[in-house]
Amino acid sequence: MVRVDPTSFFGLIARLVLAGVFLQAGLPKVQDPVAFAVAIENYRIISGSWAMAGAIVLPWLEIVIGIGLLTPWLRRASACTMIGLLGVFIALHLLSWARGLDIDCGCFGESAGSPDYHWLILRNLALLITSIFVLRIALRNPRAPFRSE
Repeated sequence: MVRVDPTSFFGLIARLVLAGVFLQAGLPKVQDPVAFAVAIENYRIISGSWAMAGAIVLPWLEIVIGIGLLTPWLRRASACTMIGLLGVFIALHLLSWARGLDIDCGCFGESAGSPDYHWLILRNLALLITSIFVLRIALRNPRAPFRSE
């Protein structure tokens, strides 16, 4: 009889969900970095060549860490990077909300109109908690890279 560890099962589901979200976020932005640079500039923190550099680098980073969560030897680094990015995203949304900015977040590459900051922050908090869960599992089983942790 095969015994399924619930932590391993839920860890696999969490990794699949996080990877899917980050791949879904990164792929459209890779296709239109100029539009994403405009979304970055709307936050009024960086502009010009810095925004364009961010628009080129960030989507590829999202794609790499999404794939990295599914790759045993990249899992911990990807989870750590994802936690950091989600912290930055939450801070940006809180700051934009506090400043009264009515901007599209640029999260998934397409314009969603006016932001619902409650939803953006809650969604990113849920993703952050899930990323922490994935990292804890990966840290607990560092020598078992091919298990569905």
